[in-house]
Amino acid sequence: LMCRFFLRSRMAWLKTNSQKLSSGEHICGLLPLRKGMRGFILSAAWAVAFSAQDRVQVEVDSSGLSLLALKPGLTRTATVLMDEGCAKANETCAGRNKKEVCCEAGYECVAVNAWYHQCQPFGTALPQASLPVRAPAGWITGTYTTGYWDCCKPSCSWPGKGNVSGPTLACDAASGEKLQDPNVPSVCGGGSAASCADNKPFQVSERLSMGFAAVAVSGSHGLTGDTNCGQCFELRFVDQQHPTGNWGGAHPDLVDKTMIVQVTNIGYDVEGEHSFDIQIPGAGQGIFDDGCARQFPEYSSGDFDCEKNYGGCDEKSGCSRLPPALQAGCEWRYDWYHWLKQGGQTNNPWVTFRRVQCPSQLVDISGSQPTDDADYPEFIAS
Repeated sequence: LMCRFFLRSRMAWLKTNSQKLSSGEHICGLLPLRKGMRGFILSAAWAVAFSAQDRVQVEVDSSGLSLLALKPGLTRTATVLMDEGCAKANETCAGRNKKEVCCEAGYECVAVNAWYHQCQPFGTALPQASLPVRAPAGWITGTYTTGYWDCCKPSCSWPGKGNVSGPTLACDAASGEKLQDPNVPSVCGGGSAASCADNKPFQVSERLSMGFAAVAVSGSHGLTGDTNCGQCFELRFVDQQHPTGNWGGAHPDLVDKTMIVQVTNIGYDVEGEHSFDIQIPGAGQGIFDDGCARQFPEYSSGDFDCEKNYGGCDEKSGCSRLPPALQAGCEWRYDWYHWLKQGGQTNNPWVTFRRVQCPSQLVDISGSQPTDDADYPEFIAS
């Protein structure tokens, strides 16, 4: 179905998937866009696609460049080919808790899952098997993990993050006591609120560990950052290798093991196929390399990651440089997570994951629990 229309006196083309419309002959029609439709409206712009039997309602998004179908059953975004300001190929264009945006010329917004819609070539048909009914309650694939520890106050410790019983508890940098006031500034900005030492990962059994993580904000794989605060995910490590570079993936002894993580932070550098940045002492402070030295003033910044801000300590022996409260979490990285074994080829392991109810072991530490936890499956260790 192709409808020609004028927008700001320029010719553009509207494409939409006609077979998603109602049954009957599809025709083009002209209809003035009325007030009350969301977003930018031009009095000189007309365009609506409708069938002979049932007119399709439309609205204009905030850029004024896309018409979004409101009729049930029409799940794709109709996109005009005047694409200034629109999302590019393979970029996020919509999804739960995200605002819809138009796609560039030749692309349409396709639902990968309920949380993540992506600009794909017009006419792309995704197999139904790749469209979970409720994501991320179902298993999500194609993503890997990393580690960090910067001592900063977690993003989820600030008020108003996620739908939770309360913010993640931060700790006083000097005393180590849990803070009840979520407005105390972060130690990484000169304040006194820091990550608690008990946020380090811990082993529950031979095949199960638990801990805390920062997640992506991009919307990839259904993770959007602060809206995920307090949620828990079951990570299952898989036998998958990174395609390029010195990134080996999971050690054979880590494959098929499970880790339950609770989201306490966000990572703007966690993007693409990278979804989870696990809190692991000694794994690298990244850009925030002053917080740990403020929390533990008897140590230098380099002690917390063996002078390697990105990647952290290469060997378990480096864990001895950390404060005693953090050493067990650092050693976990080598004993259970099997970091940099087999000639340095076991790192940044891939996982499949799904949302689960938060176990009491994590809630007791964080002091935070999602209000919708009952809607997700309880993790039962096998």
